Amino acid sequence: MRKTWAAAFSKPGFVVGLILLIGLMMSAGVTAGGAAAWAKEPATPELTLQQAVEMALANSKSVKKAEYDVDRSYEVRQKAADSVKWYPAGPISGEDAAKAAAAFTGLVQADIGWQSAKKSYEAEKDATAMSVQKAYYEVLKAQEKVRSAELAFKNADWQYRLLKAKFAAGMAAKTNMVTGEAGLAAAKGALEAAQKALDDAYQQFNLLVGLWPEDRPVLVDRPGFEPLKVDNLDTEVERAVEESPSVWLAKQNIDYYKLRLDLYPFNSQSVSDPYKAWEIDVSKKELEAASAEEQFRKLVRSIYYSARQVEDSYAAQEQQVATAKENLRVTEVKYQVGMATQAELVDAQAKLAEAERSLLELACQHEVLKLAFVKPWAYAGTGSSGTGSSGSSAAGSTGGSSGR
Repeated sequence: MRKTWAAAFSKPGFVVGLILLIGLMMSAGVTAGGAAAWAKEPATPELTLQQAVEMALANSKSVKKAEYDVDRSYEVRQKAADSVKWYPAGPISGEDAAKAAAAFTGLVQADIGWQSAKKSYEAEKDATAMSVQKAYYEVLKAQEKVRSAELAFKNADWQYRLLKAKFAAGMAAKTNMVTGEAGLAAAKGALEAAQKALDDAYQQFNLLVGLWPEDRPVLVDRPGFEPLKVDNLDTEVERAVEESPSVWLAKQNIDYYKLRLDLYPFNSQSVSDPYKAWEIDVSKKELEAASAEEQFRKLVRSIYYSARQVEDSYAAQEQQVATAKENLRVTEVKYQVGMATQAELVDAQAKLAEAERSLLELACQHEVLKLAFVKPWAYAGTGSSGTGSSGSSAAGSTGGSSGR
């Protein structure tokens, strides 16, 4: 028997047949439903907002790049420090004075670049955290939109059924049927659009936190609602201005250009710009800093008043939700005793769902604005494009006119 099997196995035809048989078995398994077994199942982990932020910070390439910028600018700063040499007391030649001034201002410039990189790194993390909060809430809003659209479609379907019954009984015109069909089609289209918007919201969120596009994490944190507490708006505005990375950099540039002017090498042939030009550079940097402060103050006040407007809208929307809940309660009682139809009940449910959806959107918007009021540089997107780029460009622009 062993020889028989060995002989059969040694034949090329047997091997080919065995391979084909295995292939057919695998194909049959896939065709019979094995495809789901081979495909990746969507993950549905429960995620709090804080967990999502932590995952995004670990996954963010821009945050990692900002961290590298800190390390790089530190090395540049150390190299600049090594270039600063000690000069004996007393008068030195014009060229030596120019070299000493250039080395010292280069060190100051590199130090500003390092400090700016550290602030940019923190600002990048703040901006990432805010992006995650927005994306997290976008998923919640999209889910609520789907729920509301489902009930709206169900309501439109019931209204269309009633219309058909009336038309059959001669109580509705053909134009009413056309209008009803259009309303049902619109409700169906709105539901499909809401479902696609939910898929898109999930993909955007998953991209931030490092999940697969098809994953559907369960977001367990829902926004609460607590009015923004501000004792003194002017004080809060100035606090935000002082903490702003972009404003900080603008002020540092003033100090740098003033120092450069104080060390102007009058007797050096290597400096082509006149002293008056460097004086104008100081005035320009002072103007830029004043402009940055002004724009930032406007931003903070705009965020504050936007939050207040949302609070007023939220209070009004709460009343609408309360009215819709009471209407649904009354309709349910009537339905139970035969005084209301199924269509009326579905209509009341759809109106409540729409009111609750609007309330959730306001709550999400308010939470984002509250965080933006505390860290407006993140809201303005300065974490990735403002402080980071301005910090590096400042280092380049100061160096370009240092006179070295």
